[in-house]
Formats: sequence, structure tokens, C-alpha cells
Amino acid sequence: MNANPEPSDAQPYQSSPYATLVLNLGRALLRVGSPAHRLESAMQIMAERLGLTAEFFSTPTALIASLGDGNRQQTYLARVEPGGPNLGKLAELSEVMEGLASGDLDPLQADARVREIDARPARHRGFSLLLAYVLVSAGACTLIGGGWREALLAAGLGSITGASVLMLWQRAELSRLLKPLSAGLVTLAGTLWCGLDPKTALMPSVIAGMITLVPGMDLTAATRELATGHQVSGAARLASSIAVFALLTVGLALGSWIAQQFTGPVQLIPPSVLPGWLVPIGLATAALGFVVLFQAAWRDWVWIMFACVLAWSASNFGGLLGSPVLAAFIGALMVGIAGNVYARWSNRPGSIMHLPGLILLVPGSIGMRSLSALVGQDVISGIETGFLAIMIAVALATGLILASALVPPRTSL
Repeated sequence: MNANPEPSDAQPYQSSPYATLVLNLGRALLRVGSPAHRLESAMQIMAERLGLTAEFFSTPTALIASLGDGNRQQTYLARVEPGGPNLGKLAELSEVMEGLASGDLDPLQADARVREIDARPARHRGFSLLLAYVLVSAGACTLIGGGWREALLAAGLGSITGASVLMLWQRAELSRLLKPLSAGLVTLAGTLWCGLDPKTALMPSVIAGMITLVPGMDLTAATRELATGHQVSGAARLASSIAVFALLTVGLALGSWIAQQFTGPVQLIPPSVLPGWLVPIGLATAALGFVVLFQAAWRDWVWIMFACVLAWSASNFGGLLGSPVLAAFIGALMVGIAGNVYARWSNRPGSIMHLPGLILLVPGSIGMRSLSALVGQDVISGIETGFLAIMIAVALATGLILASALVPPRTSL
């Protein structure tokens, strides 16, 4: 018997030429903010279209892909810094996937296109992005019950938030202070203003001023990921949302304390009367801000506006039944169905309608009120409000899941 093993004639595994394309596509989808359930589904479909045997595992900051030809697999890891929503790039990536499926693009062309889309700078930058923060804050204030006084103050506070983001976002160390610093500055300015003008309600203005920083969408996405079996990604996103809420609350408490050293205690009065004509203006301005904030194409403004109107109308109809949880469920169901119908009709991502509609329904402002109550030592109210925020997030996720069951989208993005 020969004690020495025979040299193996097995050849080293050669990765598929399509593997690079799949990995680059996954990395690009992570950078535009795709949640795990959408990203893994889209990647699985694309791998199958390319004839690959593939398995994917994604978290908010990394993608692990096992790719091969069915006999041998090779595992890849793509580490990605988490990015914000970018509806324009998401639509273009969807077009690349459709072009591959139809044969209009070969894999090499598709990979070059994906790399170009991923490397391209943001469509909206500078002053237009700052203006978007102003518009979203002013519009959101009217939609959460603020009157014209609160909307004007929210617009000014939104400019503080936008300026903070533009100055700190690209600076590695300072960017970690973005959330508490912005919340502190917004609360400081809002409290000083309300100390001088006691007719303006503080909380609607402050919450609307920092609404773009509140992780309500992340909380809802985390709930949906947990509900669809993506426990690791969902748990990571949930923990991140809780941490952001805490950072915002620290900034809110600190800014309020500093301001009250000059103004004294500020009474939390009800907001001024909301005139009926202000609501459609608020919806239109918020939709304009969402186009820029989510880096969408201007041609999508009509659909974003429709999603905002649908979300607001559906939630108000549900509110007539006396349950904010039911209102959130009805709003998410209607927005989900509308977005899926749009995706089937236009061959573009349903997220173009889902994201702007849902941001008006997410429990971010309720979560901020909960943590503010806890900071103010109103423990019972804080716990009750926090539990309501979680239930609303669950209702939103349930509405979206049911919408996908009733009207399956043509694309997974």
C-alpha cells in the first residue's frame, strides 16, 4: 500500500465571470439603503438569471455571497458603509437588472454600468439639499398638527439640521456627533424662540425640525426584516435605531436645558389652529423636499406627491376609528398596494412611492415624544408612548407584507 497520497488532480476553483457583477450589484444596492429582504430577493433573482447557484446573507453594513456553478462555491464578503436612500440610483440599478434579464445588456456591459452608477456623486447637493431640509420640516410640521406659526419655526429649524448635515457628514470623526449636535442646536433655537414668542408650540416645531434625523423608517424596516426572517439584519437595524433615538434625546435634553437658563421654563402649549388650506401646501412642499432628500428624479415628483396624499388620507381615515395603530396599518396597506401597482405598470422600483409615503406614517415623532417623557421623568407616559411607537412600526410592516401578498410587485426593489 502506498502511504503517500496521490497528488490531487482537482483544479483550483475558478470563480464565475458573473460573480463580480453580482457582488458589485449587491454592494451598490446596500449603498442606496436597500433592506435585507429586498436586497437578498433581488440578488437571488439576478443570480438565477445568470445561471449561478447562489446564497446571500446581508446586514446593514455587509453582504456575504456564496456563488458558484452548483458543484463548487466561492464565498465573498463586501463591507459597505451604510448609505441613505437614493431613489434615482435605485431606479437605474433596476433598469440594469431588467436589461440583463431581457438580453439588452451583456454581463460586462451591466457590470460597467453598475460600477458607474455606484461611483457617481449624489444628484442633489449643496443649496438644493439644504432647501430640501427646510421644505420637509415645514411640510411635516403641518401634517403632524402644527399651525402656520409652528411651520415657520420648523422651516428655520430644518435649515439648522440641513446645515449640520452638510458640514459634518463628510468628516469622519465629527459625523458621529451629527445626531446629538443637530438635535441640541434645533432644540436650543426652538426653545429660545418659543421663550420669546409664547404663542408658538414648541414640540411640533422641534420634532418637525429634526424629522429627517429621526430613524422612524429604520425602525419600520427593522420590524419588517424581523417579520420576514432576517433576524440578524433586523436586530442590527433595531439596535441602531434605538441608539439614534437615544442620541437625539440627549441632544434634545441638553439643548432644552441650555436654552431654559436664558428663557426660564417654556410652557408646552397646544399648536395654533391649522387652516385647511395649509395641508395641501404642506403635502406639496414635503413632496418637493423628498425628491431632493431621497435623490429622486424630478419626473418622480408627481408619484411622490401622490404617495404623500395617499398616506395622509388613509391615515386620517383610520384615525376616525380612534386607533393610531389601525391608521398606520391602513396607510401602509394603501401605500404598499399603490407602490406595487406602480412597479408593475412602470417597471420601476415601488420604493419611489413606498419611501415618501411611509415616512409620513412612521412612528419617529411618537418615539421622540416617548424618550422626551422619560427624560422628563414621566416614566409611565414614556413607556406607554414607546410601546405605541413599536406597535405602529409592527402595523406598518404588516400592512406592507399584506400589500405584497395582495398585489405582488413585478420587481423586488
